[in-house]
Amino acid sequence: MSPRCIVTAETDSSDTGRPASGWRARLALLGNPNFRRLWAAGLIYGTVRWLEVLAVAVFVFDSTGSPFIVSLMLVVRMLPMILLGGLIGVLAEKINRRQLLLVTFGGNAMSCAVLSLLVFTNHIELWHLGLGAFLNGVIWSADYAARRTLLGEIAGNENVGVAMSLDSATTNVTRMLGPLLGGVIYSTIGLQGTYLVGLFLFSIAIYLIGAMTYRPGPALVGGSKFFADFREGLRYIRSNRTITMVLMVTVVLNFFGFPFVSMVPVIGNQELGLNPVYIGVLASAEGGGAFFGAILAALFVQPMHYRRLFVYGSTVFLCAILIFAFSSGFTFSFIALLICGFGVAGFSTMQGTIMYLEAPPEMRGRILGVLAFCIGASPIGLLNAGWLAEWLGPSQAIAVLAGGGLVAMALVCFYWRDVWSLRGRERIFG
Repeated sequence: MSPRCIVTAETDSSDTGRPASGWRARLALLGNPNFRRLWAAGLIYGTVRWLEVLAVAVFVFDSTGSPFIVSLMLVVRMLPMILLGGLIGVLAEKINRRQLLLVTFGGNAMSCAVLSLLVFTNHIELWHLGLGAFLNGVIWSADYAARRTLLGEIAGNENVGVAMSLDSATTNVTRMLGPLLGGVIYSTIGLQGTYLVGLFLFSIAIYLIGAMTYRPGPALVGGSKFFADFREGLRYIRSNRTITMVLMVTVVLNFFGFPFVSMVPVIGNQELGLNPVYIGVLASAEGGGAFFGAILAALFVQPMHYRRLFVYGSTVFLCAILIFAFSSGFTFSFIALLICGFGVAGFSTMQGTIMYLEAPPEMRGRILGVLAFCIGASPIGLLNAGWLAEWLGPSQAIAVLAGGGLVAMALVCFYWRDVWSLRGRERIFG
């Protein structure tokens, strides 16, 4: 039996036995030192990820002039999700999750240091950037299975919706801060500055995770075989219609919706004639809308609304992308992406919450790992977006994808209408 490490609740905010009510009670979760450290580490990682995405996209497009290669960089970043997501989920149930996070964050800090040196000495190649993006994607995979599972354990089942909404709010604010910082840093000190900032921020995140306190607890997964545990998790997913609906919506949005992110710098540069700073502002609009939407969800959304908010938010997201595709100026584009962000908030806050509540405790790591695998649909969507952009143009490409996504979303909503239309409370596992 391998021991599982459980976070010590220095300040227990989940012992009331019922969901927190009132915005002060909900935000009291931030008084838990372990929750606060893990939450802040996620904020730091998300900022690094998005400032790097923006800076690398601008650098690659300036170097190659190819929207397809810009998309390819995001494909490489997402590959660990589809290649390793499910397996990392099983691994997170068998080893110390804190140590898993320390290893992945440490590896990315080293990557930032090496890439910064390569840029500074003019030895940087596209494959170097691709390798760095791949390592960054490994953290993204571990984030779902390890860090978010720990956040849920700290909060307790009664307050997991608040915990996931707060985490989603910070994740989405990084979609605003990251591009803004990326545009300013790239314009001021170049790509090497982006990686130096990444090294500094990763070092802070490593310190925060290292400062978390643990106590040994009973193993959720015993000495069974690694792949047998993975197959068991897949069997449970097939038996649960709520989880399968969430996973299908995740696939739809990651194939048809989120690939539009790779085209924002291209549209800003090629069609709107913006400089890197204004491209960063435009790219931050979605994150800004998602941040405010997630804060509202954390403060006011009750369990009975979780599933509907998930479906409605996903639909608004795709509609706003379609509007953005037909916008012709900076202001209208910014507003469309802001609305897009509100849709993302409904999707992202409820995605992890519903999955966590529906999964039995002994399978949460595996099931959230499969969620990471489904997010791995993005590489295929990104390749498709890049190919369509080369053929039709960037705006027309994301219009085609968003339209296809709305059709797919309608089919999912019809097939799983018994799940998302439920008015009752979400099931909570004790």
